[in-house]
Amino acid sequence: MNTIFNRKFILILLILFITSLMIAENINIRTYMLRSAIIPGWGELAAGNKTGLVFLASEVLLLSSRFYFLEEADLKAKASYNYAIKYAHIDPDLDISDDHYYHMSRYMNSGFNAGGYNAYIVEIAKARYPDDPEAQTQYIEENSYSDDEYWGWDNENKKNDYSILRKRITQYEDYAKAITGAVIANHIISALNAFRVSSRLKNLNAQVQFDSNMNPVFTLQYKF
Repeated sequence: MNTIFNRKFILILLILFITSLMIAENINIRTYMLRSAIIPGWGELAAGNKTGLVFLASEVLLLSSRFYFLEEADLKAKASYNYAIKYAHIDPDLDISDDHYYHMSRYMNSGFNAGGYNAYIVEIAKARYPDDPEAQTQYIEENSYSDDEYWGWDNENKKNDYSILRKRITQYEDYAKAITGAVIANHIISALNAFRVSSRLKNLNAQVQFDSNMNPVFTLQYKF
């Protein structure tokens, strides 16, 4: 019980100590934090700290990379569409869904012949409703492609090349999503850094180390 009490007492003192430092600070910390939350590095630079240059440069690099990958994804999407018009003979005026694009990368054609997507749907209908022809027909009508949605690749190589184009689109979009997360993190970390450098907490050093038994040990140092 005494150990628990001591830990709680130390924690309360630590909170009071940090709070007193914040109250004693004359600089408007919130303004610096807000600036860095909007434009990473702005708050630090306004506070006279050069670490803001790192966050600012990171923001420019991240946004440039995100723009590049989105542009590449868009270019590959247009290229795959034109490729399908030329070698899969789709209707140029057809409004194609993502599922349609995906199925074109998997099946030689949309028909009921061997290797066709509709033929695959027929097999599924038979497997799901083996003794119910009416249910089979309904499933086929709901999931098969119409003649207006037709595609048929000239050969297997053309389909494979198209599949590679579609995979590149997904890759570039995934890269853009990952960078978006990094951009958000850059804003948050910069705001926290602005808080640190614009207050007396810039003299506060916190570390987590491990003892011989691999138990975490939290250490706190403050330079007056």
